[in-house]
Amino acid sequence: MRVMHAKQIHFTIGDRTLLEINELSIHQGDRIGLIGKNGEGKSLLLNYLLGLLDTNPLVSWNGSVGYFRQLNIEEEPSWNHLSGGEKTLRKLEQLFNESHDILLLDEPTNNLDWQRIDEVEKKLLHLQGAYVIVSHDRKLLDEVCTKIWELEDGEVTEYKGNYSDYEDAKALKVQHQQEEYEAYVKEKKRLTERMHQKEKQSKGMNKPPSRMGNSEWQLYKGKASGKKQKVERVSKVIQDRIDRLEKVEKPFEWSEIKMDYTLVEPIHRKNIFVAKDLTMNIGNRQLYTIDHVKLKTGSKTAIIGANGSGKTTLLHQLLYGNTELEITNQASIGHFDQTLEALPEDKTILEYVQENSSLSQHVIRIILGRLRFFDTDVHKKIGILSGGERVKAALARLLTGSYNVLVIDEPTNHLDIEAITSLEGLIQDYPGTVLFVTHDRRFIEETADHLWFLENGSLTTYQGTLNNYYTDKQKTNCSDDTVQRIMTLENKLTELISRLSIPDPKNDNASLEEEYEETLHMLKELKKQ
Repeated sequence: MRVMHAKQIHFTIGDRTLLEINELSIHQGDRIGLIGKNGEGKSLLLNYLLGLLDTNPLVSWNGSVGYFRQLNIEEEPSWNHLSGGEKTLRKLEQLFNESHDILLLDEPTNNLDWQRIDEVEKKLLHLQGAYVIVSHDRKLLDEVCTKIWELEDGEVTEYKGNYSDYEDAKALKVQHQQEEYEAYVKEKKRLTERMHQKEKQSKGMNKPPSRMGNSEWQLYKGKASGKKQKVERVSKVIQDRIDRLEKVEKPFEWSEIKMDYTLVEPIHRKNIFVAKDLTMNIGNRQLYTIDHVKLKTGSKTAIIGANGSGKTTLLHQLLYGNTELEITNQASIGHFDQTLEALPEDKTILEYVQENSSLSQHVIRIILGRLRFFDTDVHKKIGILSGGERVKAALARLLTGSYNVLVIDEPTNHLDIEAITSLEGLIQDYPGTVLFVTHDRRFIEETADHLWFLENGSLTTYQGTLNNYYTDKQKTNCSDDTVQRIMTLENKLTELISRLSIPDPKNDNASLEEEYEETLHMLKELKKQ
């Protein structure tokens, strides 16, 4: 059953068309993720559908609608003492308890840590109604969505499946475009070569063949002229075919462009620093106590912990407030603070980024391009940039600076998915050491090879990726009894394979095959636990 139907969605500001969508529908049970670059109009679309803009939308709703507004949580007077994350949870709890038929959720997991995001995911998965969720959290979109709406250039394209399915579909689109581009280039080359051959043939008809005398040429000249005109006509037909070829643009892949530079001063020590006896108190509360921690040279290390666990405080203590820190004198540290220092309003992006860098402008422009500052964008004044653009400019300055160690606090805040993906690639390519804090689970999966878990006032470390960590944790969580049963079944499976591979007339092979299948099934089920 259709619970929302909208037609002729149109919205402009000045001479700019922000929304131009023929039709949109939401059906009962739909779990839709609405994605798009910053500034595309995702929040605007939700407000339009709800009739909150100065328009008369052709929208019909069949059921009650709940709306979670981004960065504009309606507070109760008793909420003043709550953090941003706690206010978000209160508002979401109210919406879920109201049992709406349709929910429109605009960035509902902003300000939430992993544990809270997991709680929201579970609630969304158990909702009976439909919802549209705007989010930059790709892991969330994977877990809770069965459709993706991509808003681009004012239009919505619908994709079936979750965010990973959307990525696969987009990759397939790029592959098809690449194939069409290659076919276009090949055909254009073939026609161009043939046309050049005809042009060359035509020019050769202006002079007599080497074995033909002058008088003979005069008799042949008229006939040659006719042949030449025929060749020229063929050449013109070929040129017309080239002109009529439907041009196909080469798909652009930023992954093909790497940060091709070396660090100003590489570090030859095994560790950037070793810290001992780190303690931090806030009032009468002990935030954390850390006996010993070291940052490995060349590592990409993520600090993971709940809101209020002290991640940002730890970064600041390591950078500015700890006398027990043994740090190599080869380290040149660049720091990105989530609060952002006051940026120079009158400078252009390019001026701001390159004043702190020894890299060539060519490399700087590549890095700015990977962060989606194209061509004339780099000459924009910082004073007119959006919040997300300011974050990207500050990150570009950090990545191009004369540093070999980067300390980054919440770099993905205010960035859209495209920019986050670009930053992932830049961090992967960065040849130095990176220590960072983020709530973006997918970002950590893509970039980190070391993990620091700050929880319950202490720090534990893990050498490996987040996926490695979950795999190892799953193994560790198996009970001793389960481990013993797995080992027994694996031994039995080995024995059955051996008996089946060496035929024996005394064996009932059909029974052995059946036993093998049963044992294999039991083993798989145990390993899932």
